[in-house]
Amino acid sequence: MRNLLYLIFRFSAFLAFLVLELICFYLIVNYNKSQGEIWAHSSNLFVGSINARSQKVEDFFELNQKNDSLLLENARLLETILNFRMTSENNAFQDFEETLQDSTLDYQLIPANVVSKTIHLRNNYLTLSKGKKDGLKVGMGVLGKNGVIGIIKSLSDNYATVLLILNGQSRTSVKILNKEYHGNLVWESSDPRLMNLKDVPRHANISKGDTIVTSGYSISYPANVHLGTIDAINYIKGSNSYDIDVRLDYDLSNISYAYVVAFQKKEEKETVVELQDE
Repeated sequence: MRNLLYLIFRFSAFLAFLVLELICFYLIVNYNKSQGEIWAHSSNLFVGSINARSQKVEDFFELNQKNDSLLLENARLLETILNFRMTSENNAFQDFEETLQDSTLDYQLIPANVVSKTIHLRNNYLTLSKGKKDGLKVGMGVLGKNGVIGIIKSLSDNYATVLLILNGQSRTSVKILNKEYHGNLVWESSDPRLMNLKDVPRHANISKGDTIVTSGYSISYPANVHLGTIDAINYIKGSNSYDIDVRLDYDLSNISYAYVVAFQKKEEKETVVELQDE
């Protein structure tokens, strides 16, 4: 015990210096937007590189589970095709092929593994195992098998940092399905399943349980991608808009892969929007 106290006393100045440095670093990262983004991007890339290697070992022991997941997704895809054929005119497979080709011209999906992510912070990010070399660009939307994940924030040649919808800086353009009222979805709570829908007018005829989907206004996401349902409708005194709680129907904490949305008419739509704003 005496030797321990002696060591502490001998190196007390150095220990105090380290503690103060850590406190300063914490304050800089958490209370400065630019430094916080740099730290999040750099740490995600570093962790992503390590996790990508360890993921190969883990994947070997999870092959059965992953195969089951792929089989389930293939089954869902097959069900979609069969149901479409049943409802298509004259049950013609040629009509189905032409429609399917037309529907996939505007959007292409680039699959990628999730190699690291945060979910418990105020501003959460994840890292994908693909980057510039794979055709990814800043601003592209990222989807999971059940819904929206986020938007690509920064890139390296082999990795991409994604700003999750569970981030204080994220705003997702959405609408209320079949009612066409639009608003912006933000994250203001500490619950990773609870979002807030802003800018929906007070005269809107909406109710609890209504479905929330992407609006299609953004160049990042196609229209009608599912997010969740209205959980509560809050009235704010003096405001012309509702403050709506939206419950996500999927869990972002257990995603292991994602699909990056490549919108083929991105430049054309951006040009039209810019001309409209002039």
